[in-house]
Amino acid sequence: MSKDLRSFLKDLERQMPEDIVRVKREVDPKFEITAIQQHLENQDKFPLLIFEKVKNLKGELSPFKVVTNMFATRQKCAVAMDLSKDQWRMETSFQFAKRSQNLIKPIIVSKDEAPVKEVVKVGDEVDLRELPVLTHHEMDGYPYLVDAVIAPDPDTGVYNSSHHRMLIRGKDELGLWMSPRHLWNYCVRAAQKGEALPIAHVLGHHPGFYLGSEALVSMETDEYEVIGGVLNEPLRLVPSEAFGEKLLVPADAEIVVEGEVIPNFRDAEGPFGEFTGYYGPQRWSPVVKVKAITYRKDAYYMNILVGHPDTSILGGIPKEAGIYEEVKKSVPGVKAVHFPISGCCRFHAYISIDKKVDGEGKVAAIASLPYHDELKHVIVVDSDIDPFNEKEVLWAVATRVQASEDVDIIKKVRGGSLDPSSTIHAVGDKMLIDATKPVSRPYAERIKVPQEVMDRIKLEEWIQEV
Repeated sequence: MSKDLRSFLKDLERQMPEDIVRVKREVDPKFEITAIQQHLENQDKFPLLIFEKVKNLKGELSPFKVVTNMFATRQKCAVAMDLSKDQWRMETSFQFAKRSQNLIKPIIVSKDEAPVKEVVKVGDEVDLRELPVLTHHEMDGYPYLVDAVIAPDPDTGVYNSSHHRMLIRGKDELGLWMSPRHLWNYCVRAAQKGEALPIAHVLGHHPGFYLGSEALVSMETDEYEVIGGVLNEPLRLVPSEAFGEKLLVPADAEIVVEGEVIPNFRDAEGPFGEFTGYYGPQRWSPVVKVKAITYRKDAYYMNILVGHPDTSILGGIPKEAGIYEEVKKSVPGVKAVHFPISGCCRFHAYISIDKKVDGEGKVAAIASLPYHDELKHVIVVDSDIDPFNEKEVLWAVATRVQASEDVDIIKKVRGGSLDPSSTIHAVGDKMLIDATKPVSRPYAERIKVPQEVMDRIKLEEWIQEV
C-alpha cells in the first residue's frame, strides 16, 4: 500500500495515540481553528488535530474533515520518517538527508487507480468556496491555501514542489505569492513566452511529501523524485484533469486544485500572517485560474498553521543535515545542527562541535552561512552542550562569550524576503557567535554530580510524587 495521509495517521495512532485529538463540535474555519491551536500552544501542547465538522466558505457544513498540526512536533516528523518517536533529534534530520539524496522516480497510474480522482469537478462545477479554507490571523486579507504547489519547468518539464500561500479570490481564482526562487523562475519564463504555467495545489498527503518539498535542491532536480526518496518509495502520479500529462499530480493526495498562472497579469495579494510571526504586506502578485478540483469521497483537508511550530519545524528539519554536511567539510568534529523554533526554524542555527583548535568555532559558523539565505544568527557551542536544549545554548553564550572576541557581524548581506527587519530588497546583517571554550588555555570546569551516584540513585525509589 502506498504511503499517504491515512497511512501516516495509522502509524501515529500506533506510536503516539495520545497525540491525536478529534474535535467533534462544529467549527468555523475563520479564526476558530487557529484560536483552538493558539490556546493549546499557550499550554505548550501541539497534538495533531482532526476537526470533524467544519463550515465551508459558503457557511455550510463541509464534507471534508480538517487535519492540522501535523508537523508541530519533531516527534511526529520522526514517525513520518519511519523512525521511533524518541529519535527526533539529529536522527530525523539525518534520515531526511539520506532519503532526499536517494532519488526515486515516480510511477504513473491510471485514473481508476488514483484515490484523488474519486470526485472530479471541472468547468462550472469548480467552486473553491466549497472547501473549508482557513483564515488564520486577524489581519489576513482572505482565506488562504497554504500547502505544497506543484509545477513543471516550462522548458524541461522537471517538477518543482514548494510551499506558497494562495488566497481565495472567488469560486475559481487564486492569488499566488512567491519568493524569487524556483517556482517564481518558472512563472517568469512562462510569461516571457506568453504562456500560462500549469500548477496544482496539493491539500493533504503523507507528511513526507511536504518535508520533501522543503528539500534544498538545484532547479534541474525533479522534486517528485526527491519526494519519492523521502517517502522511500515511488510517488504515484496521475495525469491532471485540465492538462493531462502536461501536469502530473499525486494520485494518493486527499484534494488537488488544478489551475494555471495567468501570464503577465497581477493583482493585489495579502496581507498574510507569515512564518516569521508577522504579517507579510499586500503586494502585486500573479493570479491563478482554477480549472479543476479533484478529491477523495471522504477527503481530509490538510492545513499548515503558518507562523507557528507547524510550519517552523516543517521548514527546519530539511535544513539541519544539509548545514551539518557543509560544516563537516571544514570542521570534521561537527556533532549536530539545530534550527530552533525561537528563530522560526529559519533565522537561527545552533551548531555543536568537538573543538580541536582555536578558531574552529568561527570556521563552523562561516561555513554554515551560504547554505540558505534566510539564516541570520549562528551560535556554535562545544559538544558538551545540547543544541536541541536552548537553555543550555544560551547558558554557553552567557558563560563562554566575550562580545569583543567572540561575536562577528557581517553587514549588508542578502537575506530572506519575509524577514521584517531586513530592507525592502531583503538585505540585512548576519551575526556569528562562537560560544566554545578556548583550547589554548585552561577554562573553568562545569559543575556536575558524580556519574556513579547519578546512576545509583533512582528517583522513583526516593520520591513517589513530583
